[in-house]
Amino acid sequence: MVRSYMMKPIVLLFSILLFCAAGLCRADGGTGEYELPWAQHDEVLMYHACGCADACWVAEVRARANNAVRARLSCDCESLSYAAGAKAAVRPLNESCARINESEHKPALIKQKLEALRAHDAAGAAKAP
Repeated sequence: MVRSYMMKPIVLLFSILLFCAAGLCRADGGTGEYELPWAQHDEVLMYHACGCADACWVAEVRARANNAVRARLSCDCESLSYAAGAKAAVRPLNESCARINESEHKPALIKQKLEALRAHDAAGAAKAP
């Protein structure tokens, strides 16, 4: 026979497992989302970390009006990737994130990289027939 003092931990464990099985448990590595400086008045640059002691992160340029993603720069703890929009293919940049991640000016470097990538995309679109 199970003693009553042993039932409480079992019931608690079962409750936690049931709670998590229902999808109500969540563990995130990283931080909440916050805004970085961005010059375009109709856009916002949002940043959130996803782990690796802030070496994994995502920065998105979004339209202020509808929150649509216009560009995404991300680091998977080692390498940079870029997408020109929400539905655009993610393009590996074959660059390490270390220069950005190890800098005291990380937000400014992220902003500069996104500006350069978007300018390059715009120049390429202007040349296309």
